[in-house]
Amino acid sequence: MQPQQQPLRLSGESLLLSQFDSTGDAELPVVPWQRRARSLGARPLRPERGLALLQAAWSHQGPSQPFGRDDMAALAPFLQFQQVPAEREVVQQGEYGDFMLVQLSGVMGVERQGADGAPQRMAETHVGDFIGEMSLLDQGQRFSSCVTLTTCDLAVLTREGLDGMLHNQPQLAARLVMLLARKLSVRLRAVSASLRR
Repeated sequence: MQPQQQPLRLSGESLLLSQFDSTGDAELPVVPWQRRARSLGARPLRPERGLALLQAAWSHQGPSQPFGRDDMAALAPFLQFQQVPAEREVVQQGEYGDFMLVQLSGVMGVERQGADGAPQRMAETHVGDFIGEMSLLDQGQRFSSCVTLTTCDLAVLTREGLDGMLHNQPQLAARLVMLLARKLSVRLRAVSASLRR
């Protein structure tokens, strides 16, 4: 009989993860952003440049955008702003990650390994999109890989950053989590609708 897979454990106490944790003390391999950034050859952006890109990326979302300019300035200290070259696998299918991304510039390909083992392009991401938020919230494995098709500027939110936001800006963190939940709900409804056809 196969042993049951246990939830991810971090070395430190995580306020967010403690809310989702159910059982078990086993550790699963986590790919932290710092290690991934080094392997990608990512370069940090100046915080003021990153904030300007974030404000521009989210400005086109209109009334559905829950964050004003002051809110985004309050979010910025909890984010890392990075530039990643083209043709880099930023998120890998099947891994456990501790981060999500907001795309500030460029285009990424969303790929999933097919039955023959070859990657199949499912979609492309664009400015303002969230990437990898599901694993940040539920400790689960990445469903797909994301590869930069062009040079991409990114805002990175790690679990540590989200926990810091929950401690220091709880109302802002709650609004961000609600935004992520709404986006995940829209995706789930789209998948459900496609399965009914």
